[in-house]
Amino acid sequence: MLSVALLLLLLAAGSCVNSQQLNQPASLTVQPGQPLTITCQVSYSVSSYWTAWIRQPAGKGLEWIGMIYTGDTSYKDSLKNKFSISLEASSKIVTLKGQNMQPEDSAVYYCAGDTQSRHCDTYFDYWGKGTVVTVSSATPKAPTVFPLEQCGPETGDTVTLGCLATDFTPASLGFRCTNAEGVALTDVLQYPAVEKNRAYFGVSRVRVQRDYWDARKVVNCVVEHSAGQKQCRLQKKVQRVVHPTVTMSPDWRWVSGAAEVSLVCTYSGYYPDDLEVQWQIDSRAVDIVPVQKKFQAVEKEGKTFSLSSQIELDRKNWTNGSNVTCKSKHHDAELSKSISICAIYPSSPPCIHLETPSFKTVMMAKPEVTATCVVETVYDAKVTWHVDGEEISATRTVPNRTGSKTYFSSNLTVSTDKWMTYSRVTCRAEHPCSPPAEKTVDIRLTADRAPSVLIRRSLPHLLHGEDAVLECDVRQLSSSDLYVTFQANGSDISEKQFVDLSKVTGLTSTTLQFSVPKTHQGKDNTFTCKVNQGFVNSSVSDSTGRIFGDLSMELLLVPSKDSGQQKLLCIGWGFSPQIKWLSGSQDRSASTKDILLGEDGRVAVISHLNVPQNEWTKAVVFTCEVSDKVLNKTVRDEMGFCSVTAASSRKAGVFIQGPALQELQTDEQLAFTCLLVGQNLEDFSITWKVGGNKSQRALTEPRLSHDNGTETIRSFLNVSAKAWLTYTQVSCEGKHLCSTQGYEAHISRSRDPKPPFVKITRLNDTDLPGSNMETLICLVTGFSPSGILVFWEKDALRLPVSQYTISPVWKYTDSNTFSLNSRLNISRRSERDQEAAYSCVVKHESYEELFKSTVQPVFAPVTPSPPSVTLLHGPGELVCLANGFRPAPVNISWFLDETTELWSYNTSEPHRGPQGDFSVQSRLRLPPVDWPLGAVYTCRVTHVTLTLALNFTKPKLLDHVYVDQNQHDVVIQDVEEEDWYMAFTFLLLFFISLLYGVTVTLIKTK
Repeated sequence: MLSVALLLLLLAAGSCVNSQQLNQPASLTVQPGQPLTITCQVSYSVSSYWTAWIRQPAGKGLEWIGMIYTGDTSYKDSLKNKFSISLEASSKIVTLKGQNMQPEDSAVYYCAGDTQSRHCDTYFDYWGKGTVVTVSSATPKAPTVFPLEQCGPETGDTVTLGCLATDFTPASLGFRCTNAEGVALTDVLQYPAVEKNRAYFGVSRVRVQRDYWDARKVVNCVVEHSAGQKQCRLQKKVQRVVHPTVTMSPDWRWVSGAAEVSLVCTYSGYYPDDLEVQWQIDSRAVDIVPVQKKFQAVEKEGKTFSLSSQIELDRKNWTNGSNVTCKSKHHDAELSKSISICAIYPSSPPCIHLETPSFKTVMMAKPEVTATCVVETVYDAKVTWHVDGEEISATRTVPNRTGSKTYFSSNLTVSTDKWMTYSRVTCRAEHPCSPPAEKTVDIRLTADRAPSVLIRRSLPHLLHGEDAVLECDVRQLSSSDLYVTFQANGSDISEKQFVDLSKVTGLTSTTLQFSVPKTHQGKDNTFTCKVNQGFVNSSVSDSTGRIFGDLSMELLLVPSKDSGQQKLLCIGWGFSPQIKWLSGSQDRSASTKDILLGEDGRVAVISHLNVPQNEWTKAVVFTCEVSDKVLNKTVRDEMGFCSVTAASSRKAGVFIQGPALQELQTDEQLAFTCLLVGQNLEDFSITWKVGGNKSQRALTEPRLSHDNGTETIRSFLNVSAKAWLTYTQVSCEGKHLCSTQGYEAHISRSRDPKPPFVKITRLNDTDLPGSNMETLICLVTGFSPSGILVFWEKDALRLPVSQYTISPVWKYTDSNTFSLNSRLNISRRSERDQEAAYSCVVKHESYEELFKSTVQPVFAPVTPSPPSVTLLHGPGELVCLANGFRPAPVNISWFLDETTELWSYNTSEPHRGPQGDFSVQSRLRLPPVDWPLGAVYTCRVTHVTLTLALNFTKPKLLDHVYVDQNQHDVVIQDVEEEDWYMAFTFLLLFFISLLYGVTVTLIKTK
């Protein structure tokens, strides 16, 4: 009773309910024996209204399970042990739980709500969409969905549609259909699923209004299954209409002379098949029955049709230009296509080819010449000839038809003499469907400009061994009617070579060749080429040089980046020169070979020979031999290392240094050093001799290059002390590879020794009190031989070597004695240093005693003394002299009329005199033109002891002004004495600088 009541309640849903929502899952699949849980989310209050669960197995009616609200539940007796219902009031969720689910429990489970039970007499006003529950051990398989449309005549206000679901399992399936706005459709009918081959298929039918369907609005159906949802979309299709593509063409068999012309009208790719065709000639219907053929094709876009319609026309109607039309109607469109013989070539005039006799043909003196005109057109055309504007008669051939084209050939034959009088020939063709066409040829062409003519040797022929071939290059040709001749010394030596160039617009060019006979291969011959245009114009090229002239050559040494080899360059000039290399009498292979063709026609052959450096420096002679088989001549030149080595590179300076004094006292073997100095010492050798006998025991270092562009080589030789003490001469010779004479330096123990002269001088020229630094220089001069030992002592105690320096021993040119110097830097650290005595001690190899020079005290206090000032007048200057003052600092300034300070003067540095006092001079430049009468010039001397000013005034008569002779003599004597000291000091400093430079050089060479 309860199930029947529920079904009645569902069919009679009341109209007084409010809209509520019940959401539940679409489908679930459960394994047999497993529990089931379905939730239902509602929008109303679950604590105030009943919510029920109802199921419907496939093919059966609804079965009530139970219902619940807050405070009470109710179940069907047969199902109360299998299902339980619970709710969550806060989240408005009602849950159905089942246990030990079996295949027979497969059904659609609905949750339903009674929200009007207190106001209406019906139950379950709102239902969920249902959950398809499948209890099966098999894997669910989703259906394949197909839309269905009504295929019969479309009548009535509604349209029946459907959705087909196939090949799914289990059988539980649900359909829901909505319109385009998502509103559920009510006229839906679902048929039970049917099993086939262990799978199911089902159908759902839905009806919609015809107006809705004709508006092509969408109907969406959703197929609910436990394996997932499927969409089934329904929409009315648009009727497919494709209009044809129309083409019309003639059958070109008519051009071969057939009596009829066939026209074909083709309609391609149309749909549906409702096409009608009608033919017209000049807008009038024809009574000719066309031949029609229809074709059908199925492509990706769908099925289409094609139709060809063909009629046969009289040839006369066609060639007269009649307009033929095929008209058709398809669906709701009218189509038309027309054709005529004139429409095929609406703007194409006949094509004309006019061939006139060539310049060569006319010049060959034939009695007659012929011009030919060939006309290409679609049918017969009228051909006429015009010469210099007048029409003349000519022969015409029978037309020749090929395919859709017709060719006419017409010839014009006249005498050669008459042809040469013509200026212009024209061939004209007239066609009824196009404007007349003509082709004109200018016969007597005149050159707008003279061509460029160049004669030269043919390089390709030269490279292939064909030597005596000339080329005539003619450019900037404005006419193709010409011939060319080659000339030797202005006379033709070749036949006329006619040039037949294609007729082109603008300027063109050509090249001709000629082999010079041996009879014209004289060394004094020059060659030209002559270009003859038309009957009167000619151009001649510049002449070549004497291409068969004398053979010449040049041999050079080329700078090479590779230090391991030398490169020789040999250049030979001639007609066809060949180069051969020899080393002594042996042939050598060239490294590279280049051939250049000069503008004068002579050939230059360039050959390189790479020679290894070790072979080059052996002074081998290399020969370059140049031969020319055409000229029958041979020339040669040779080169070697010595021939290219400059005389300056064969020079070197040789210096020899004997043993040190320390070695003479201790060693049995004494070390001798030979220094070779020059610009390029790579090819020098060093030979030692002891007592005139060569020694092979020397040790020679690699050469060194210096920043000043020089090179040095050092060689060392040990000689026994016995040989040295017995006055044996030791010599060192430097000799260049290419020289017969060497450079020698020798040394031996002196038989006439000279003792050294020792003197200590100060480097500083200042004696300012409080100075803490001083430099002492020990000058050791006039000794011989060079063996010497120098050291310093302070208060008789020997100073460390690190505190002083000693220069190398040097010897002046044309002098038999040696010199050196030593420098000692002293710093004052205490009062004791002021009284210390410093000594320079010298030990010479030939003397037992020591030579010494001492200075004390170094830092002695200075007693100031005032200067003596003298003012002198000389030519164009005033000189102010200050003498005999201490200490050195002094200032001299010049003034005019005691107020204006002058700047055009030069003051020397203070110089120390023999007694330790100083002198200085200041010169004021004063040209006579700048010296006003009565002007007073003042020299002001400022010293620590005093300030002194001396005045000088120019008298009115300069001739009566004299300077005191005695005073002048004293000044001159002082000046001469001062100049001597200045010269000595300068010379001393020069020697020190020279020794320093030699010392640095020797240190670098070590």
